Amino acid sequence: MDWNWGAVNQIADEAIITVGIAVLIIRQFIWRSARLDRMLRMPVIVIGAGIVYLIIELAGGLIWVTADWLIIAELGLVAITGTAMGYVTHFRKANDHLQYRLTGIGVILWAVFVVVRIGNFALASVLGTDLAAAKGFILLSFGINRLAAIVVVRRRTLSLLATE
Repeated sequence: MDWNWGAVNQIADEAIITVGIAVLIIRQFIWRSARLDRMLRMPVIVIGAGIVYLIIELAGGLIWVTADWLIIAELGLVAITGTAMGYVTHFRKANDHLQYRLTGIGVILWAVFVVVRIGNFALASVLGTDLAAAKGFILLSFGINRLAAIVVVRRRTLSLLATE
């Protein structure tokens, strides 16, 4: 049997990224400790992985074209949805620890994120650009969304801790 290892690798990468992002999204709706020292870790790792993937993909033949400015627009839109997610996050006190989680409105905001992502991908494909479909860019988009949300959550956490 002759395997196409490039296709197998691509499918595996896409499956791992999809499952990973799904787990991270679901995790946001579960109460977790508002530990300032750990909040930035995940968004920074995802953004870093996205940049590494993007560098590899650009080295593999993807090229920047004028239509790729859509990517910048998408990054702005996902940062806005992330910021909104940070503002609709709820906090509670449990066992003398501050905890937080995303509310039901977060589901709508995630739907907006998905619509922006799919819409940008569809528009980019019509305009003849393939960079919007790059795995690195997908990770970068998700990471920026999470970073925007966490920046707001951290600021709100600091404010809540200062009033105690």
